[in-house]
Amino acid sequence: MGNHLRGRAPKKTGGFCWGRTIIDGVVVYRLFRRDQRGVTHYFTRVYTPEELARDRCIRARIAHEVHQARRLLRDQVDTVDLALMGVVE
Repeated sequence: MGNHLRGRAPKKTGGFCWGRTIIDGVVVYRLFRRDQRGVTHYFTRVYTPEELARDRCIRARIAHEVHQARRLLRDQVDTVDLALMGVVE
């Protein structure tokens, strides 16, 4: 199994991390990011074999959805971090 298919644990340094696993044809993307407290925030998206077979442009759609999810996750964690610093409530 290639490195790109192995599961990854979230980084302990607070950086962004992602993992993709394939189980019985189901593709699961998991995105992780830690806030200043070390709490892990995550997003998960599952693609079924039926969904993968039905969509001819699935790679482009997955890339777009993962990119959007990464931005939303970043914004979510940044909001938490700013609140912890007392900049916003």
